[in-house]
Amino acid sequence: MKYKLNLNNIVNKDSLILFITLYSSLILGFIFNEDSNGGAYLDYINQDIIVNKFKENFINSFLNYDDFTTRHSPILISLISLLKKININQDIIRIIHLHICLILPIIFYLILENKYSLEIKDKKKFFLIIGLVFLSPTFRSLSIWPDSRILGLIFFLISILFFLKFDKKKSLKYVYLNICFYAIASYFSPNFAVFSIFFFYKYLKFFGISINLIKIIIINIFLSLPALYYIFYLDINFLNKSAAVNDDSIESIFFNNIFNQIIIIPTIFLFYILPFLILKIINLNFYKLKKAIIISLPFFLISIYFFDYNYSYTGGGIFFKISYFILGNNNLFYPIAFVSLVLIINLIIEKLDNLIIFILLILSNPQITIYHKYYDPLLICLFFSIFSFKINLKVQSINLRFIFIYFYFLIFLFMGILKKYI
Repeated sequence: MKYKLNLNNIVNKDSLILFITLYSSLILGFIFNEDSNGGAYLDYINQDIIVNKFKENFINSFLNYDDFTTRHSPILISLISLLKKININQDIIRIIHLHICLILPIIFYLILENKYSLEIKDKKKFFLIIGLVFLSPTFRSLSIWPDSRILGLIFFLISILFFLKFDKKKSLKYVYLNICFYAIASYFSPNFAVFSIFFFYKYLKFFGISINLIKIIIINIFLSLPALYYIFYLDINFLNKSAAVNDDSIESIFFNNIFNQIIIIPTIFLFYILPFLILKIINLNFYKLKKAIIISLPFFLISIYFFDYNYSYTGGGIFFKISYFILGNNNLFYPIAFVSLVLIINLIIEKLDNLIIFILLILSNPQITIYHKYYDPLLICLFFSIFSFKINLKVQSINLRFIFIYFYFLIFLFMGILKKYI
């Protein structure tokens, strides 16, 4: 596959200044050890302990990986331990990792270019969208402090790019590339594995029961065998770790209470989509609003009745935290949760693709702890790729509108940075 990028048609002076400014801010974050998502540095320190164990005895550590208190995949840990074994300096490893992470906004740009049939001059608007990645506390923190999640997201976005190529050209080679890259994404960050259900649904819809579908099933099974062998046959189930939960009474961290996910995840979704809705870059169908309220109400009431997310777990999303910060309880959080649920229902109603993706977002976070960082910058990438939203990038004065969006996400970023010192 060849991409012919004419930089003269894409990069103008303003776009170049924007990129240099955002890149420079990331380098400054590296120099000053930024940790704007609040847990990246601590995760890195804990991971480094495991890396050193791998360095000392790789086979023993790999085969007893579930003895370590981490849910992270051993893939990145293995790679870093090999680099350390050949005496590559830790800061060199970090700066290399940071620049590898810059592949993410590049892939995001290619996704936007592939999906939206705009005039060449309008392509410069894509820089405004991919620039939001640099304001993501998770992208910044996990680029500065190596973590498998951003690498997993890079491979996941590559898989989406090939899926979108298939959606246009209907060539089977893009199916195979899509499968290979979301498999790699899943090995780096297992939470992406559930999205194979969405891709399989789309391929089933297109190919039907056919030899091509059988090939797709076989390739999926083949690529998943190493993980299945490692987790189930060797019984190295590192995924069932409690992470931040300090509650010995909890026997399983997987969907201990699904109603917590149903309430919290929509509020995180609301946070990311809100500025795009306000500025009508993403549009709601207000004719469906009454229907969405009627459908949402029983889901909301049942979920509230069973809701038991403990503040001591940490996480819970920005609105959950704000509610506790202001009132010390959930009273502010609950009405925001209802509005969020109505919004979700409005966007997924009569759109099966959107419904499947949202359910998979819930399934991708089965553990008790629900962190805002799990959906940052994933949701923005999904809004402009595989979600079927009414998106308008041709609105008048879109550049001015993005000033508001940048300001919105800058406030969130600065809150994350200041949180470290308050």
